[in-house]
Amino acid sequence: MFSQLPVPYDAFEPASESGGPLPSFSSILFPDFEGGETSADALPEAFAIDDLDMASWAVAKILESEARIEQRSLLAKEFKSRIDGWLASANKRDDESVSRLSFLLEPYVRKEISNLRNSRTLSLPTGLASLRRLPDRLDIIDGDEAIAYCEAEHPEAIVVRKELDKARVKDLILSHAEPIPGIAAELGSDKLYVKPLKIRPSALVGKEAA
Repeated sequence: MFSQLPVPYDAFEPASESGGPLPSFSSILFPDFEGGETSADALPEAFAIDDLDMASWAVAKILESEARIEQRSLLAKEFKSRIDGWLASANKRDDESVSRLSFLLEPYVRKEISNLRNSRTLSLPTGLASLRRLPDRLDIIDGDEAIAYCEAEHPEAIVVRKELDKARVKDLILSHAEPIPGIAAELGSDKLYVKPLKIRPSALVGKEAA
């Protein structure tokens, strides 16, 4: 499916010599989803589902809409992957250039700034080069090992977090009608779910024979 889709950045190609308009970005990204489908907003105000045929029609429309939603999600995921891959590839040379030149530039900037009195910025004809203090860094590589050491040697470095027992809180509010400030709760309610029919292979054979 996705192998036949156009590449997203084709949208940025220059206009043709004929001067025709470029296709819209959305039409290139989502060519298979042009045009509208019947939605709940398009139904008449007095519309009601009150018989088997209408209920069956509604289930079919729900399943069709959910299928399109799933297709669009997969399509968006595929294009995001393509764009992320393109961005990383396109930036690779510039990232390497920034890293290499910064490495070569920093010693010179440090030397020049050391001769300045009240500034950590070096003014150059093409721009400003500054030295900024980065925040201290702490990486916890093995949390269990660190906790065990601190519990034995520096217990003041251990923080005990207080957490609510959600199951107990839910029981207090919903089963015992005890209000707890700062918490909103409600009883679970029924929600409609629809699924496509699972047709047995034997039923299909019977239909074909008929």
